[in-house]
Amino acid sequence: MLAVRSWGLRSPGLGLVAACAPPRFDAARFDERGPKMAPKRALIRTWKIRAGDTVYVNSGKDKQSSGEVLMVDHRRNMLKVKGLNLRKVQDEDGNYKNIEKKIHYSNCALVDPAAGRPTRVGLTFTEDGDAVRISHLTGHVIPWPDPPKHLQKEAQEWDDGPKDTPPEIALKKTYDYHADNEALRLARLTMTKYNYKA
Repeated sequence: MLAVRSWGLRSPGLGLVAACAPPRFDAARFDERGPKMAPKRALIRTWKIRAGDTVYVNSGKDKQSSGEVLMVDHRRNMLKVKGLNLRKVQDEDGNYKNIEKKIHYSNCALVDPAAGRPTRVGLTFTEDGDAVRISHLTGHVIPWPDPPKHLQKEAQEWDDGPKDTPPEIALKKTYDYHADNEALRLARLTMTKYNYKA
């Protein structure tokens, strides 16, 4: 009876707070459409494939074919390859068209541009902290592809306006530590609690 009453009133009854609480975020992240999100322990930490790379598909219905990566989905460990894993879908006008569906990261291998064959890849880091991909097949460096145009940042030129502070005024030292320290010392002396002697 309490459950019925709390359901009808849209407020929790006695001891039914947990039943009326909204779902947790961890449970909600699996309710989205499409492939399931990878659990946190299964997420790939170091991605060696980016959009613009050429990959070789080594399993699935498009086995032994290669193509360019269109996008990567880090939350699902999947990527889209141009012209592979096609599905036929119907648009609003009733026309059918083929779209690429995602392929799991483990089913793809990066193609070495020097040899033209799929290879395993190792990462090394420069002194600046930049990651460099090294092919296990030939030992050559595989360059990272250019980011897509919508992610490239254009250099913006700024014109100084009337409210912009010139650099020589902004960098001028205006704080004097010793003068401020002396002012604090004098303020402490004037306070009565510091004038008591023990």
